[in-house]
Amino acid sequence: MNTSTTFTKQQWQDQEALRRFQLISPLLQAGLDDAKRLQLRRTIADQNNVSVRTLYRYEKAFSEKQFAGLKPADREKRRSQAPPENFDFLLEQAIQLRKEVPERSVSKIIYILEAEGLVAPGVLKRSTLERHIYRAGYGQKQMQMYKEARNSLYLFLLVKAAVDKHLGVRVTTI
Repeated sequence: MNTSTTFTKQQWQDQEALRRFQLISPLLQAGLDDAKRLQLRRTIADQNNVSVRTLYRYEKAFSEKQFAGLKPADREKRRSQAPPENFDFLLEQAIQLRKEVPERSVSKIIYILEAEGLVAPGVLKRSTLERHIYRAGYGQKQMQMYKEARNSLYLFLLVKAAVDKHLGVRVTTI
């Protein structure tokens, strides 16, 4: 809003629709040929710092819904960006689910948490939970590293046991 007075949302929408109508009103004249209308559209766009495409959209909106079509659409209010109060608990549960099945995706983890009733649907976002899981050391690539290390240790122990058996080395426990 460019004016110093405060408008309600409805007043602002009406004001914006009026501004848009004033932009396209010269284009609504019946006697204009196509070339003249195109030239006029470019001139209006340049003078008012809007694109020609925007003027086309305004004209179409006006032809379909008259003045009401020029009003800006209502926008839904954005939800809070803060994580839920029990986020630490949810993160622990998510990490536990990842430990159980390292290949489990974050989307599936969120689905499970929602299905168990631990969090309302749509509250947890994949990117946020994925970031926190990664920072905790349980990201997909990190889990792959742990798995490979575990497999190589297992392989080492198997080879060592085979060599010890072949050499006749007895392992005694204390």
